[in-house]
Formats: sequence, structure tokens, C-alpha cells
Amino acid sequence: MAAQESTWLTQLLKDLRQTVEYAIPLYCDNQSAIRLAENPAFHARTKHVEVHYHFLREKVLKEEIKMVQVKTEDQVPDLFTKGLSSNKLDSFSYQLGMKTKMEVGFEGEC
Repeated sequence: MAAQESTWLTQLLKDLRQTVEYAIPLYCDNQSAIRLAENPAFHARTKHVEVHYHFLREKVLKEEIKMVQVKTEDQVPDLFTKGLSSNKLDSFSYQLGMKTKMEVGFEGEC
């Protein structure tokens, strides 16, 4: 889960004597999940929710993680899981810092 990974990385940075000055953004396209993580008033109605959601809510309330809404069609991980138009492919690749072999300057064969 992304929240657990971000917590682990934050602790690693602290162990290396680096400071983390802001909440780690966690991008999500599910508005209900964001509201559930941010709103402790939902507690009475969500007792059946699995433990890892309560872990996420705790991290959000401590301002260690910030839930950020992203549109479904703008999910960068789709680059790895879906067939995309060339425009989306180029956009997502750019957002991840990926370059073509022409941009990198590879020549010859592998």
C-alpha cells in the first residue's frame, strides 16, 4: 500500500538525518476514499473497514500524508497497465521523466 511505503521512506529519511517538511502526497481518483481518510466523523459508519484504512486515516490526521484528488483519466500509472493514445503515452512518460533512446543519445545495437 502506498501509505505504508511512504511511511517507510519517511522513516528512512529520518534515519539518515534528513527532514521531511511536508505531507507526502498520495494521489487517488476515488473521492469516497479521500473523504473516508480525511474525515474522522465517518468512524461510526466505517467500523467494518479494514485496518489499513484506519492506518491511512491516522497518517492523514497527523498530516504525514495528504490525499490528493486526481481524475481517473489522468492516472499516470495507466502508462504501465493500459493501451494509451500517443498523446497520453507522451504526457505520462514526460511526467515520469522517461526519455526515448533518441533523447538519451543511444547509438548502435544493444
